Amino acid sequence: MNIELKTAAAYIRVSTDDQTELSPDSQIKLIRQFAKQHGYIVPKEFIFRDDGLSGKFADKRPGFIQMIANAKQDPPPFSAVLLWKFSRFARNQEESIFYKSIIRKKGIEVLSVSEPIIEGPFGSLIERIIEWTDEYYCIRLSGEVKRGMTEKVERGGAVSIPSFGYDIIDKKYVINEDQAPLVKKIFSDFLNGKGIIPIAKEFNAMGIKTNRGGRWENRTIEYILRNPVYIGKIRWNPKRRTRRNYDDPDIMIVDGIHEPLIDTATFEQTQALLADIKKKYRPYTHNEVKREYMLHGLVKCSSCGASLGIIGNRSNPALQCVKYTHGKCGTSHYVNLKKINSIVIDGIAIAFESMNYDLIVKHDESTAPEIDTESLIAKDQLKLRRVKEAYEDGVYTLAEYKESKEQIEEHIKALSRVREQRQNDIEDIKANFVEKNKNAIATLRDPSVDESIKGELLRSFVDHIVFFNNTGEVRIYFFE
Repeated sequence: MNIELKTAAAYIRVSTDDQTELSPDSQIKLIRQFAKQHGYIVPKEFIFRDDGLSGKFADKRPGFIQMIANAKQDPPPFSAVLLWKFSRFARNQEESIFYKSIIRKKGIEVLSVSEPIIEGPFGSLIERIIEWTDEYYCIRLSGEVKRGMTEKVERGGAVSIPSFGYDIIDKKYVINEDQAPLVKKIFSDFLNGKGIIPIAKEFNAMGIKTNRGGRWENRTIEYILRNPVYIGKIRWNPKRRTRRNYDDPDIMIVDGIHEPLIDTATFEQTQALLADIKKKYRPYTHNEVKREYMLHGLVKCSSCGASLGIIGNRSNPALQCVKYTHGKCGTSHYVNLKKINSIVIDGIAIAFESMNYDLIVKHDESTAPEIDTESLIAKDQLKLRRVKEAYEDGVYTLAEYKESKEQIEEHIKALSRVREQRQNDIEDIKANFVEKNKNAIATLRDPSVDESIKGELLRSFVDHIVFFNNTGEVRIYFFE
């Protein structure tokens, strides 16, 4: 008997506004039953959950975003996403279509275990009708919830997750005794001349997390400094989701029923200082060095992977990690632009001479991509473990287990032979690459050549460059 091993992911979501939906455990149970009946295995690491979160906007669901990121891997680690209902995937039809399109391009199906869809165009139509019904329900529910929340705000009640420094007990803000001193410290440090970014970095160095469990950024500190909740007020925007437009005319600010952490005079001094800083220092737009430079967008931070952006002025331009400038990365990667240019060009010359470099082979969409033997072998080795787990869980008989095991091991041997052949050819590929691009070094060293031309030339064979601040070295990734 020929057995096809299929791996599936499960996505579980339970919102707080629907009392008719199944619990997470019940959803998982139904999904596992469906998987067994249809020949799927659902490994524990591919069960993604978002508990107590709305499905209206995907970017607010970390479990969902992680699932999509996994699905975009090459090759994808699973061939289907199993749901209790299509509404678990999304209640916004536009986002549903968008994300389904992304993962279906990877050959991944989205299946509802309680809403079977027939194959063909009529089945697709039924799926769209189900999605439209879910979105209509979500819109109506959203309107009712928003009206209720607005009424609650008008009475001074809490309507969102608690601001840092507070807990919500019996639907009311109550001071968090551990966080409250930190809020007071933020206001005090700021008024005493400490910058927003240094405050964020200090909190990160102390291991303090935001209420969402994340690292502190400049905008997180600014949000606290601008939040009137700390003087006993409630701020609420019934029309918009964004919380960063502090001058939005639709914002409601009413008296709360909770105890303030900051006195009004301190808060007003803070707002005046913030306004003065905003007036004095315009938003960062690469101000005086807003010009093309050779390494634009190519250099990455070795600590966080973010791009290094240009800072300084025309007479002394430099690069710095963009996340560091916002307080999100804890390691400075400041480097003089002239210096990093020289390091990169010398690095290319050394790589070409030694033939020791990283080459990423890219392909046109019209040609078949190179087989990623390493990933496929690793995937098959993972399959071997899962086949064994399936046998131990009673999904497969001993005979089925042995047959699947033999098929996978034979596939691993075939992939190993392909890998050997590729290793035999790699030296020729590298030699041809160097021959094709070696003349670029002279152009990159030529001071009379415009920076934009050098940048275009680099992008024709350099994928990205990682700068290591501790050694001042770079690692250059080329592409063919």
